[in-house]
Amino acid sequence: MRIEIDIPADLFDGQFRAEDFAARVREFAVLELIRARRLHEHDAARILGRERWELAALMERAGIVPTEKQFDEIKGELDRLVAACGARRSRPES
Repeated sequence: MRIEIDIPADLFDGQFRAEDFAARVREFAVLELIRARRLHEHDAARILGRERWELAALMERAGIVPTEKQFDEIKGELDRLVAACGARRSRPES
């Protein structure tokens, strides 16, 4: 898909290049597709030509929790619940 944005050319110069701006807009669009759950992270990394860890850093800066981090949080929560259940079962009844 190709999207065109009508922006005055005089906004860009050597310090703020149109090519750099276009790359950032593309990156933003891909991140928003991830946020909307329309694009998988591995596909996004491929589209942007980034390593997985680079995409994860971009996602975190954009306020999107990478999948691995979500799984780690869920696993940590499950581990705490299992430990709490085990501790409760090992206590003598009053």
